[in-house]
Amino acid sequence: MAGSNKETVRKVQEAWNKNRLDDLDQYFADDFKANSNMGTAGPGLAGAKASHRMNDQVFSDRKVEIIDLIEEGDKVVMRNRATGKHTGSAWMGAPGDGKAYDIESWSIYRFRDGKIVEHWGQNEGMRLIMQLGGQLPQPAAASSR
Repeated sequence: MAGSNKETVRKVQEAWNKNRLDDLDQYFADDFKANSNMGTAGPGLAGAKASHRMNDQVFSDRKVEIIDLIEEGDKVVMRNRATGKHTGSAWMGAPGDGKAYDIESWSIYRFRDGKIVEHWGQNEGMRLIMQLGGQLPQPAAASSR
């Protein structure tokens, strides 16, 4: 097990980057709550792994580089840079034509007894859509009476 919570987050990010999803189990508590999983992926670490696998079907050459890592009390905040290419299935109206992307994202990890028990995440989704040439889903037109 890692010596500090910051070091644990570094190891977690390395496991995600190298697609070593089984390595993640040692860092997460059984009751881990993922507040930012894709709705279709399911809860907890299993849902986070499912989200990762779904993203792998759309984006290739994904790399996440840690820019800032700040530890305060039971939380670690990470700001990172994510790069890659859209080579898989269509996403948000953009074809998987190999366009590169470069965005930032932010994560907050909460720890208990050296294990991650909760995560919140946010990314530059709008910037990603714009870089890939996608578009937001349009609301259904209101019917006129």
